[in-house]
Amino acid sequence: MAKRSETGGSIDRVILLFLFAILLLVSPLKTIWAADDAPWYLPYLLWGALIILAARLQRRFLNDEI
Repeated sequence: MAKRSETGGSIDRVILLFLFAILLLVSPLKTIWAADDAPWYLPYLLWGALIILAARLQRRFLNDEI
């Protein structure tokens, strides 16, 4: 079996992050975290988690190129 390059694996991680973001923000899960009885800060936590994950992936991309 051929060995996968690092850039291919990094792109796979970006696609998985994108699909995870779609799952959280567009799917029926949105009704759970956007409900009236949910804490007011829950959408901010979700966005913050997505931003942190994207930043970690970006840092990994930069480290792979060096």
